Amino acid sequence: MKTRSAAWIALGLLALLSLTASACSFQFSYASIQAPIGTVGEVGIQVQKTHNNCTLSSMDEYNIDGSGIQILGETAWEDKGGGLYEKWLQVSLSALGTGNLKISKTCTKDGYEEAILPISTLVSDSGDGVWTQAWNGTYPFDEPGDVRSSLGTAIIENGVLIVGELTVSLPSTLRLPEDLPDSVRLFALYSAGEALPLLLVGEDVFFRFDHLNN
Repeated sequence: MKTRSAAWIALGLLALLSLTASACSFQFSYASIQAPIGTVGEVGIQVQKTHNNCTLSSMDEYNIDGSGIQILGETAWEDKGGGLYEKWLQVSLSALGTGNLKISKTCTKDGYEEAILPISTLVSDSGDGVWTQAWNGTYPFDEPGDVRSSLGTAIIENGVLIVGELTVSLPSTLRLPEDLPDSVRLFALYSAGEALPLLLVGEDVFFRFDHLNN
């Protein structure tokens, strides 16, 4: 991954050119991303407002979502001056194939506008990659305590996920992939008699929960 400053410098010319294309300009710190499943990295987003009297009262009115990825964390919008705002996201590639990160807005002056960062998630090509470690039964991150795993078919009922011998409650705001593989491995953290989900891994899935337990 490039440093934050280097990422913006690499796309600086493209950003300047895009200002002439629309009234509200969006720019990502990468033109596209291609990496193995389970890869985590930082992606920057810049919004250049060109209207002196913007009808959007808050930067929270800009919508950010994605496909085939998870947003594990993000910074607040930073006012860089001159109508330029910047935010950084921590993104995990969670599903094989093509995906994207999208920012969009709807305003009374220019209507709907969006920008899309194309993302291609590849099969893990390393024997010590995080997907391979997890599928083989080793939790690939720093263990926060008593971590256990179970292999089996995922059963989801009324906000509860069951895989083999493990049963965990899912956060109400969580959206799991619609089509899960026939066989998955679930990692859970046992704490104070409760099982907290950490990671769900399968043939083409690497879905994290650990960032929700903090």
